[in-house]
Amino acid sequence: MSADQNKIIETCLLAGRIMVEGGSEIYRVEDTMRRIVHKATDEGSQIFATITGVLVTMDSDDHTRFSQITRRGIDMEKISRVNELSRKFTDGSIDLDELQNRLRQLDKELPNFPLWLRVVGAGLEGMFLMIIFTQTHDWFDMPLTLFASAMGYLVAELLGSISRIRFVQEFLGSITLGLIGIIGVRLGLGQDVNNVIIGAVMPLVPGVPITNALRDLIEGNLLAGIERGSEAALTVFAIACAIGTLFHYL
Repeated sequence: MSADQNKIIETCLLAGRIMVEGGSEIYRVEDTMRRIVHKATDEGSQIFATITGVLVTMDSDDHTRFSQITRRGIDMEKISRVNELSRKFTDGSIDLDELQNRLRQLDKELPNFPLWLRVVGAGLEGMFLMIIFTQTHDWFDMPLTLFASAMGYLVAELLGSISRIRFVQEFLGSITLGLIGIIGVRLGLGQDVNNVIIGAVMPLVPGVPITNALRDLIEGNLLAGIERGSEAALTVFAIACAIGTLFHYL
């Protein structure tokens, strides 16, 4: 394999890995990787992506390269930036070297909102979704829902930074918000524990993975759709087990 081919494949795999880690649909990942190879070499390629790894083989070469994916989440900014860079490369605004360097920088130094701001955002999300899903404007339950949602998200985020088992962090995060909601209502800080928990649990619900799993299945990416759907289902099961356990014993 020539040095140029090696650089092309490395850049292609890097772009695909970043997109999968950000929660992109698989068909979008494969299309972006294919366009990068075609622009760089003007030849075809064989691309295969799942939520655990991406593979690429150029038609003029008999070697297949693989990049493993060990961490996944939801980061639309990653997907947007990779799409932007790939478009600039395909229209000739940047060359392959610059594309590779900017992808590496994006992979290492992507700015993120501070934890406190994400926690506040999760609290507001839970509070307003409680109004939407329950169709009630119970102002008395809103502060408790905000606090329970924020604390549940905080626990899940802190556990996620020290553990690779996602289902444990969702389970313990749900336990946290459930305890806050139940105890808060019993102390008179809220009126309806069902409304509080319905809203507070929403930041932990894997809405985007479920949507992407259905999108992948519709597009014909059966393996990726089943993988992502199974992961989302296990996450929902962990949340349900946590809340069900609290209601049973408390």
